[in-house]
Amino acid sequence: MVMDGEYRRVIEESPIPLKDGAEELLRYISSIEIPIAVATSTAIDRAQKKLKSSGILDYFDFIIGGDQVTRSKPDPEIYLKAASELSSEPSKCLALEDSANGVKAAVAAGMTVVQIPDLVQPGEELLSLGHIVLRSLYDVPKYQFSS
Repeated sequence: MVMDGEYRRVIEESPIPLKDGAEELLRYISSIEIPIAVATSTAIDRAQKKLKSSGILDYFDFIIGGDQVTRSKPDPEIYLKAASELSSEPSKCLALEDSANGVKAAVAAGMTVVQIPDLVQPGEELLSLGHIVLRSLYDVPKYQFSS
């Protein structure tokens, strides 16, 4: 049996599993010089460690952690803060999400939202928000976004 402290150490030191196409998409976004931020419910210190251990920390201009906002997703505060840090209007931002609460937060912030579902596919209620659902991060650069 794994003890609580040991479990915490393993979680903190293990790289986060990346979605297929994550590194390729990050390289692509970097190559076209679009600023990029992470808006995560995870505390900032833990998020930075996880991104670093997965080798993708340097792709991001800013990281906004759940401990830097007063209201968590589905409230849009974290996405509004990320847009502000990027000096961008939320309506000019693209949010990539996997969770229902993340989608709700980004839609409420006024962003274009792409959901790449993990295990749980979006239900009718979530789909009624009008966001984009793609199968893979590989599909993002190929998607024809309206301007």
